[in-house]
Amino acid sequence: MRTLVTGGAGFIGSHLTDLLIEKGHDVVVVDNLSRGRTENLAAAQATGKCTFVEADILELDFDAFLAEHRPEVIFHLAAQIDVRYSVEDPIHDA
Repeated sequence: MRTLVTGGAGFIGSHLTDLLIEKGHDVVVVDNLSRGRTENLAAAQATGKCTFVEADILELDFDAFLAEHRPEVIFHLAAQIDVRYSVEDPIHDA
C-alpha cells in the first residue's frame, strides 16, 4: 500500500515509517525538519521503499503532491509541539 506520513522524520513518525516498511508498504515522508531529522529515516531510506520530501505542509501544493504520489493512506503527524509557542501564538496553530 502507498502511504504518506507527514512529520515522518520525527520520533514517532520515523518509527511508524519503519513499521510500515516492515509490513511491506511504500512510504512517502514529508517533513520540514523543524523538529525531525533525516537521520531518523536512514534505515527506511536504505530499503528503497521510502521517499523523503523536505517541505512544509503549510506551503506545499498538497493537491499536486497527492496527485503525484497517490497515497492510499495518510498518517498526519506533522505538528508544532511547543505548548508555550501555542499559548503565545494560537492563530499559528489554528
